Amino acid sequence: MNQFLSGKYPVPAFWKFGGAEQLRAHINKTFDRFLLPAALATTQCNYHQLIAELHSEQLSGLRYSKEKGGTGAGLAAQAMFAESLGQIPSGSIGMALTIHLDMVAPFIDQYGSPEQIERFLMPALRGDILLSHAVSEPGAGSDVTNLATTATRDGAGWRISGHKTMISLASLADVHFVIARLADYRAPFNMVNFLIPKDTPGLRLGDVWPALGNAQCPITDVFFDDLWIGDDCRLGMPGMGMINQLQQFAQERVLSSLRANQVTYQCLARAAQWTSKLDKQLQILIAEWQASRALTYKAMQCWLANGEYLSLSSSSKFISSRLARRASLFTLDLARQHSSDDIKNLQTCVGDARLFSISTGSDEMMLKSIASAEKY
Repeated sequence: MNQFLSGKYPVPAFWKFGGAEQLRAHINKTFDRFLLPAALATTQCNYHQLIAELHSEQLSGLRYSKEKGGTGAGLAAQAMFAESLGQIPSGSIGMALTIHLDMVAPFIDQYGSPEQIERFLMPALRGDILLSHAVSEPGAGSDVTNLATTATRDGAGWRISGHKTMISLASLADVHFVIARLADYRAPFNMVNFLIPKDTPGLRLGDVWPALGNAQCPITDVFFDDLWIGDDCRLGMPGMGMINQLQQFAQERVLSSLRANQVTYQCLARAAQWTSKLDKQLQILIAEWQASRALTYKAMQCWLANGEYLSLSSSSKFISSRLARRASLFTLDLARQHSSDDIKNLQTCVGDARLFSISTGSDEMMLKSIASAEKY
């Protein structure tokens, strides 16, 4: 228990690079300065301003090269950033920054043309534009193999028709990442990706969904009413959309798990204030947190080493998401028993944590991914 409360655990190998401790301190100091006030505010977060502030502290583009507007610090530094997001008492901000910096921006970095890097990635890292990830659909969820939105060649561009549902950040975003089906292509090489600016004729947003959690990362439907977009907004090769998306999902799940594990730690550290160190349920949750943390770090290590980590990332996402939910509920129950002043903040934490098991891949999708990767 004393070791848990002190937070002094072995540091994974990938965080033993020169300047790691200084970077962690800089991230935490910057988050306290900019993210914490935004998390505690009652008004809608200004993500353009927030990302611009992170950019001024050289933290918005850790994983991206200097030639593309980043700092060139690498993936291990980005993982440290992702884990520290779990310390912020707002799942909304963590989710929004993950979508923007670690779901859409990596696509542009990896598959974008020089013109797209200049038009979309570099402004995104500066906070000039905000990116959403418009993939989930009615009847398919985040299962990209069953998407119904279509893209058809039309002159120098594409006609897109379809409906994306429950898209986080879409009502605030300037550009939407979209994946669509190609009618004349055969699976799995039958998808194509686009970057579609919000003012494109034919793009329409629905009402903001009410949601129990992540209030500062609003959820909206996105409709494409026979929308035409130029080929300069196509991202990557036609036919490779699903393959590229599945690869990105595996990466994002590791970063999401880092954040979820940190949320669990923050909850259990608070819980330890209100119960005995011999409390059986607390001991079980701490042991599960240690196991989840170890699994996530192993997945991150495999990613950095260019090894196989699909099963690890899906397993880590599944376990850490469910654990964050259970830990937040356990801690809220203890806070109520002790009439703590922290009840309201913990209620927010519970609402936010429940969406770890829904966003960026549901628990059911994680189990499907694990079964597919392990050939069950």
